[in-house]
Amino acid sequence: MDHMVFVTGFARGGTSWLRDCIGSHPDVAVLPRECVVFRDMQDPEQIRQYFVEETKELPADAPLIVNKAPANAPHIGFAARAFPESKFIFIIRDPRDVLVSHQRGTQKWMGGANSTVDGCMKKIETYFKGWLEAKDLPNVCLVRYEDLHQNFFEAMRRIFAFIGVETTNETLRQIFEKNNFQAQTKRSNVEDRAAAKRKGVIGEWATHLTDKEQAWYKRSPFFVDFFEQQGYGWTLHTYENILKAMCAAKVHFLSEEDLLNRRLVTDRPNVVVQHDIDYLTNDWCSESVRRTALLDRSYKVSAAYNFLPSDDKRYSPNGLQKVIELVKFVRTNAADCYIGLHVNAFERYYPPSADEVVGDDFPHREEVSAYIDKMICTYLDAGINFRIATAYGYGRGSKLPNNQDTSLIPDKLMEYGIQLFDTAIRPTLALKAGSRAAVSDVGGVLKPRYFNNGFDLTDPKAYNSLPPGTFFRFLTHPGNYPVDKPATIIMRHFRS
Repeated sequence: MDHMVFVTGFARGGTSWLRDCIGSHPDVAVLPRECVVFRDMQDPEQIRQYFVEETKELPADAPLIVNKAPANAPHIGFAARAFPESKFIFIIRDPRDVLVSHQRGTQKWMGGANSTVDGCMKKIETYFKGWLEAKDLPNVCLVRYEDLHQNFFEAMRRIFAFIGVETTNETLRQIFEKNNFQAQTKRSNVEDRAAAKRKGVIGEWATHLTDKEQAWYKRSPFFVDFFEQQGYGWTLHTYENILKAMCAAKVHFLSEEDLLNRRLVTDRPNVVVQHDIDYLTNDWCSESVRRTALLDRSYKVSAAYNFLPSDDKRYSPNGLQKVIELVKFVRTNAADCYIGLHVNAFERYYPPSADEVVGDDFPHREEVSAYIDKMICTYLDAGINFRIATAYGYGRGSKLPNNQDTSLIPDKLMEYGIQLFDTAIRPTLALKAGSRAAVSDVGGVLKPRYFNNGFDLTDPKAYNSLPPGTFFRFLTHPGNYPVDKPATIIMRHFRS
């Protein structure tokens, strides 16, 4: 039993993921079958013999063996006292996301009472009371799913120190590369309702739970106390709340002139806010852009509003008129903001599946060049001029030719005095800053990158803790969804 590490905690709370992370260490073997022995047996000697039999097929020289079973959670006090030589790790997760995971999962045991707020939370309360009984024991450790999700390296260092195995930054990096959600599921924020690792996001409760279900938690004395003690709040992950946190941290919002002159301040983070306007097909798309401009004015934010060519099908019908009206609104109501071009020239001739063509001599070169002329001149004739452009990715990645990496694009833009942010501005500022970070909301999901902290994105500490002078890109898509809609957060990618 001195080889055993037992992972337990909330059902649908990350026990499988945590077991896999621990089991990826070279000094740890995995006992994959859920052993709910502490629920089913009371005799310590019988339990000891059980694990002797269960682990016979594992490598004999493995210093540690990890096993997970959420059903053991109510009995962790008994187990930890019976086997003080073993290690017990209890993982908790925001109970609201736990409920969503039960409701969205398709396995039979997740249905029935487990899919209702009363039934599911009765189980979770029973599980957590198991932790309360064991919390003062030296061989028991509490981990929050959200900390593992958003501050992986620090959380895993603490876990490995607790179970007594040495680790290095390189080992942690390898464990992260193997076990981050995109690597494990081969997808990014795509739901697999039948999988143990269904989606791997935090904050889903804000978009999935009904008002009645959310109100239930606010009436429950147990969960009101749980939220307060464990750091779970009600602040939504919206554009406005993130702006509030940035402003409270006194970040410097980069203006168009700052970008054009490659100018950064050195005493605090530098944030470039960019709004890529990908859709204007419905009235609410334009309303979301207008609402974003009013927020930028309210918080004194300098932000870019990057528009696609007016004939893009995502702006139909009457694309040019929509853009003219929105540009006028931004200029009138958010004077510190500026207008940019969102270049999509190659999308018309090279779909994501098109073969790569390396070099400057590629088919449709003249058509692409002529289209750039057309889209810029159409806007110039309407009184809209650009000094900065961004490249529209559209799923082609780095496969050539594309809007970012093909020299035709920046060369052609420079004929009109337009600099491409992606290749001319961003790399220079990132190099000058020495430290960078980013948040994008592609698909309505917040994607934090290059952070070295695990603070919530609505917490000013997330930005105060960045090195002074950091270059930070905050990319949003307000035409894709209402700007006030709360977002979920995918697993944070960060420096080790």
